[in-house]
Amino acid sequence: MAQITDAGLRARALADQATVAALEADWPRAADLNQKLIETAPDDLEARNRLGRALIELGRLDEAKAAFAEVLKIEPYNSIALRGNSRVATLQEHKSKAFTTTTRTQPRLFIEDMGKTGILRLINPAPTHVLAKYSPGAECELREQEGLLAVHARDGELIGFLEPKVGRRLIDLIRTGNQYVAAIVSNDPANARVAIREVFSSPENASRISFPGHHRSAETKERAYVRGTFFRDGGDEIEEEAEEVEEESPAAEEVLEEAEVTEEPLAVDTEDDDDSEDEAEE
Repeated sequence: MAQITDAGLRARALADQATVAALEADWPRAADLNQKLIETAPDDLEARNRLGRALIELGRLDEAKAAFAEVLKIEPYNSIALRGNSRVATLQEHKSKAFTTTTRTQPRLFIEDMGKTGILRLINPAPTHVLAKYSPGAECELREQEGLLAVHARDGELIGFLEPKVGRRLIDLIRTGNQYVAAIVSNDPANARVAIREVFSSPENASRISFPGHHRSAETKERAYVRGTFFRDGGDEIEEEAEEVEEESPAAEEVLEEAEVTEEPLAVDTEDDDDSEDEAEE
């Protein structure tokens, strides 16, 4: 068995600390730790990608671009670096900066719980340069707007709308006391998505399911699989053997490794599911 060197132990410790800093949205510390890790292990592409993400959050776009460029010199098709580089280019083109993520990442909130969690596509999403300001995992808010359920970033920017049928259902549940949390899953305008989770069900809605598409029989229900996290920059999907998430939440390091994500989208409301559920309630 190969022994781990002192340098290897130091690199592992720095990587763990950098991951925790990012999960806690401590971006100055995350950037500093990843930079130290790169000095220890210059070929660590994950550290360079994490550094790029931290620098985006800090508004240091030229440095972020340089970090991703170093990755692409070694791996021209590295999906994280490509998405990060594209995001930086969009922000620079429109002379804007990312809206800094300030809240702790809580992946456990969005792990599938039958009927309580949904990953939903947005209709009429904001333009690319607007979506580029928000990192996957950033919290967002649900607001009723002219009969539709709108998704807004924490700074008030409109991100997009939920499909009308799904939105109307959630509006009714919110009006009668249910509470939800939401976060951006993908900031790709061609496939913009949010994760929504029921965190409180009012007594009035005790017999109602927020996401009927997640309450099918075991034979027909689509299950959610994630390796790492489903919070993604852009819309690239990596096809590889998936691991099912059951009792344990993803490890901290996995939560930030966007390149190693495999996701089969969670089922969302369909007309048949919604109609049958509404009939049952009547």
